[in-house]
Amino acid sequence: MEQFTIRTASMADLEAIAAVETECFPAAEAATKAEFEDRLTHYANHFWLMFEGDRLISFVDGFATDVPDLTDEMFAEASMHNETGAWQMIFGVNTIPSHRCRGYAGQLLQRAIDDAKSAGRKGLVLTCKKEKIHYYAKLGFVDEGVCASSHGGAVWHQMRLTFRKGLVITFPWDDATRQRLVDAAGNRCDFAFMDDSWTRKDYITALKQTNILIGEPRNEDFRFCEQLELMHSPCSGVNYYIGGGQFPAGAMMCCASGCYGNVIAEHMLAMTLALCRRLPEYRDQQHRHNWQLRKFDKQLEDATVLILGAGDIGTTLARWMKPMVAQVIGLRRVSRSFPDCFDRMVTTAQLDDVLPEADIILCALPQTPETVGLLNEARLRRTKKDAVLVNGGRGSLIDQDALCKLLQEGHFYGVGLEVTSPEPLPAEHPLWDQPRVLITPHASGNSFAPDSPLVRKIWALMIRNVDAFLSGKEPRNQVDFATGYRKTIQS
Repeated sequence: MEQFTIRTASMADLEAIAAVETECFPAAEAATKAEFEDRLTHYANHFWLMFEGDRLISFVDGFATDVPDLTDEMFAEASMHNETGAWQMIFGVNTIPSHRCRGYAGQLLQRAIDDAKSAGRKGLVLTCKKEKIHYYAKLGFVDEGVCASSHGGAVWHQMRLTFRKGLVITFPWDDATRQRLVDAAGNRCDFAFMDDSWTRKDYITALKQTNILIGEPRNEDFRFCEQLELMHSPCSGVNYYIGGGQFPAGAMMCCASGCYGNVIAEHMLAMTLALCRRLPEYRDQQHRHNWQLRKFDKQLEDATVLILGAGDIGTTLARWMKPMVAQVIGLRRVSRSFPDCFDRMVTTAQLDDVLPEADIILCALPQTPETVGLLNEARLRRTKKDAVLVNGGRGSLIDQDALCKLLQEGHFYGVGLEVTSPEPLPAEHPLWDQPRVLITPHASGNSFAPDSPLVRKIWALMIRNVDAFLSGKEPRNQVDFATGYRKTIQS
């Protein structure tokens, strides 16, 4: 009984390949020996050969390219091959007449499909005559209709096999959300929803196979993401990943910026009101069973509020603060039009000028190279001595040693820190013992009840973006690694 083997080609196979081609096709459609020699020179590893003993009985060949449609030029120009191309083109599926209808061509095509998938390609494209459409459809190819090819004077249909994307979900989900995601992705994905039964091994196996990841992996886990194309974080700020240096090159990252405006603004407004009305001090008195009226409170009615960061969070704060205060000033990186909830808008270059005006300073900036240490000692000293300072962006914005120094000198009416640097704030840090400081443990976005408004917003964004990505469109909230902000995507 003869043994059948499958392997890729080398130039030593030229004569056998040319002979099979001649036996399979009329002269007008067959590639020449010279053409095969050129192909083998450029992409011998994209020939799949089947041997019966020493005899070549079937082969499949084609090259890789980023061009999505197969053209007649590709048959003649082997130099168009791109080893990292997104699509595996199939130029020929050839089995000698005496060995047809035995499944050999199907086995070779399956090997080509498996190799293309392992290489991270989007899929395979071939052309065939009308009578062969049903055959390739069995392998998953979809007929895209008559194509422009006039190869050999025949009418050709282009067929495409598009690989399903591996989609791993580690962000908490419920059954309704799962169904919405499955409905949006359709048959374009193979899903893996992480649950409590997963082991570390299960998780790593899933990462190795995924093309799309929804969740918050650790930086060190990116080494397992060999085929990652898109990671969608449920977080607004992703500076942890930007600074990690381990995110796969060429992959896209999206964040959930724009979803947290209300929930973080609520927290920052609560801290502001609590500090102005001295609520933390009254809470301390309650613990001591002490009924004592504090001498002064700080009112908002005549206050000038400076909001550092005019994105979703800052704009929400401005909208809510506007009816309560005298003036709202916003700060952003660049000068452009701004919503009418701000009375004025300044750029970072004007920060030193506006700090002395502010009675309340609310910080909602992400961590970028430009924002780290922005509120240094010199700028903190430019603020009013009785100013209220609340930081809900990133702890790296404020020089905490300088802040402690100014607090000890009696500067600031109150300070609210929802974020610190580092996190967690060390137990021995002097900020814990400052009586005019209110600290919360980066809790403002911690509203992840399954049907909370925040979770609904995050999942709605992530589902829209997965659908856009699978449809070849630009997802929203792509992260610009150079600036740390969202990229601007034109509709």
